[in-house]
Amino acid sequence: MASLTRVRSLELAVHAHATEDLRKVEEALLKFLPEDVRNKVRIERVTLEGHHGNPIVRMNLVLEGEDAERAVKHIASMMDDTDKLLLNTSFEARYDEKSGKLFLRFSKQEAYLGRLRLMDGDDVVRVVVGFRGSPNTEKAKRFARELGLVP
Repeated sequence: MASLTRVRSLELAVHAHATEDLRKVEEALLKFLPEDVRNKVRIERVTLEGHHGNPIVRMNLVLEGEDAERAVKHIASMMDDTDKLLLNTSFEARYDEKSGKLFLRFSKQEAYLGRLRLMDGDDVVRVVVGFRGSPNTEKAKRFARELGLVP
């Protein structure tokens, strides 16, 4: 049944700086997933070095197939109408036809509070939605509409 999904994959990534509580950053990351999927995922952690030698922990997780599609629907359900309109008008700039991927950034602080707000900055949770079959922009936007990401 996974072949019927519109979403091939969902990638989430976030950076936790030395001054941040790793548990809280992980909690913000998990807000992007339906509760029953949260226990199934494995969050990969990689420690990087910042500009001034400070440790930065990059947290990544990847979902595929039905779990990925369910998570995208969950993300859409947590977005407000203003962000959905913003995504609708900026869709072409955020979608890459060659890879079939939609690139989104959400505020890390807002996610921790349970609100998903689009943000084009640095302190973000990066979300990459991979659509099945690398559709053209028009078809990808239709998929996004069916999933509830855009009006």
